[in-house]
Amino acid sequence: MATGSAVDVVRACLEHEPPEGLRVGPPQIAGTLTLFPIFRDATGLDYITLAEAKEAQRSVEITELGPLGNVSRLVVKNAGALPVLIIDGDLLLGLKQDRVLNTTILVPARSTLEIPVSCVEAGRWHARSTTARRGDFSVSPGVRAAKLKSMIRRTRASGKFDSDQHAIWKEVHKYVGSLGVASETKAYSDIERQRRSQIEQRLAQLKPADGQSGVLAAVGGRPVSLDLFDKASTLSRFWQGLIGSYITESLATAASEVSVDVEAATEWIRGLGSGEASVHPAVGMGEAALITGAGHDLSALVVDGVPVHIAAQHEKRGSMSLTHAAVD
Repeated sequence: MATGSAVDVVRACLEHEPPEGLRVGPPQIAGTLTLFPIFRDATGLDYITLAEAKEAQRSVEITELGPLGNVSRLVVKNAGALPVLIIDGDLLLGLKQDRVLNTTILVPARSTLEIPVSCVEAGRWHARSTTARRGDFSVSPGVRAAKLKSMIRRTRASGKFDSDQHAIWKEVHKYVGSLGVASETKAYSDIERQRRSQIEQRLAQLKPADGQSGVLAAVGGRPVSLDLFDKASTLSRFWQGLIGSYITESLATAASEVSVDVEAATEWIRGLGSGEASVHPAVGMGEAALITGAGHDLSALVVDGVPVHIAAQHEKRGSMSLTHAAVD
């Protein structure tokens, strides 16, 4: 569990000033959601996303682990010539129950992996499909935060990227209830189905800027989630899923008079590298750098010295908020 170069790579990415480090731009606002674009000039890796692999090349499939299945494990087969990126928070629908990916994974070309997942549909255990499909929107930052906190704790103990399933079911139940969603199987995906028109209406107002490779989402005047990729094209491909998940968070959050500015957002991002750190062999390619700080948790996939995906979640029990004046 000793710290190593992967943590150094992540900290350098977050803490350095331009041109080597990242820059935060003026935000976009939709309701209680504020999105800060993050820019970073860097060399990215060569891979495709899960959506590209399934829709264009049909080279990837995700299935249950054997005929009996396993709640916390699925199997991904990549028959293609390029690695495939699947990210923390991706919603995997169908099979015997809906799951969410526990950690970002770069699946090697022409390989088969067992991948760690959590259930987000407590009331079903029977097959609806033989392969999983990716949801249109990722799970909300609140669900990701609960998953990340327990995943870090358990990975440091066992190296297996497992989560606290009961904590995740509790978060799913809270979001389904607060959004007034009816769900016979207690499925997070029913939010996507029943609130789609509201999500899509706000999503249409929000577009990635040229060269933007990351985004910090603030809801009600506090940071909730950061997702930063090695290249802008990756963010653009995950844009709908991630921004839809942030919008879900905003729909479940009361309006606030607290405003947000670039300075405060940048300060929060710069501090994400502080805290207890550990490095673990990733599932698939690379290493996972895990950091637990004051009011935040962070997980990053680093491959060949490149931070492919840095994901950080605000600890909801904390009182941190972004309280500087708003940007015009």
